[in-house]
Amino acid sequence: MEPAPAPPPDASRAAPVTRPTYRRSPGRDLPMAIAVGLTLAAVFLGTLFLNAWAFLTFVAILVVIAQLELDSAFRAQGLRPATPVAVGAGLVTIYGAHGLGEAGQSLGLVVLVIGTMLVTLLDGGRRQVAASLGAAFLMTLWVPFLASYAALLLARPDGIWFVMAAIALTVSNDIGAYAFGFKFGRHSLAPSVSPAKTWEGFAGGLATVLLIAAFVTAEVVPGLGRGQALVLGAGISVAATLGDLAESLVKRDLGVKDLGRILPGHGGVMDRVDAMLFTLPVAHLLLLALGT
Repeated sequence: MEPAPAPPPDASRAAPVTRPTYRRSPGRDLPMAIAVGLTLAAVFLGTLFLNAWAFLTFVAILVVIAQLELDSAFRAQGLRPATPVAVGAGLVTIYGAHGLGEAGQSLGLVVLVIGTMLVTLLDGGRRQVAASLGAAFLMTLWVPFLASYAALLLARPDGIWFVMAAIALTVSNDIGAYAFGFKFGRHSLAPSVSPAKTWEGFAGGLATVLLIAAFVTAEVVPGLGRGQALVLGAGISVAATLGDLAESLVKRDLGVKDLGRILPGHGGVMDRVDAMLFTLPVAHLLLLALGT
């Protein structure tokens, strides 16, 4: 007599489907990242308190490296951006913003458009012209143009403190988002762009920034009230998150994990300054809107 066939498996007892938690990968070399971050912070503070030219030269060096990282990624896709023009226009934009304000920024953009068109016309091996022009414009508008708002912040009375506040709040957002995202992250913020970023991390970054803005920034930055500091902090937190996602969007399209490797534990310069490129103009414009 043959044994009775086994009953079908009970669907109610099926193993539950495992869902991704979208936590940030712990593979980052955190001690090295901290050491590099502290070194950059020391150079940042040293040049900032030395004089405006030293600080803007530090900014310009980072900007040029970031542009070259983008150039390498674009050329790997077969594009031929007019990178020398983009770099030159970027320097005009940064130093022009220091000397001429918004007019200096405009001068840099004029140099960018006219110079890029001219070099592309003279390039006998040009190909994918529209895409190559777009790459040159992007690497200049995204990096030196947005970075030049540091010069406008610095030009304010007590501008050193406003620059410090913008950068410190941006870094605080990154630290808070990393800590809360790693510990509590469950719900992806932008799964198609950067699955590791979570709403919990965003909330943690925002909360960290608001606390620091209310109890540190408002007490340290001359002429900045607590309410104004909170508005500034909220704007910087949102802008920093968008800046980080913007770079992730471009990297995903280019098929790269990091745009460079010059900063151990961080990747490239662009990977380190992506959020700051958004927070510097937002800080300047918010302060204008707040009448500060």
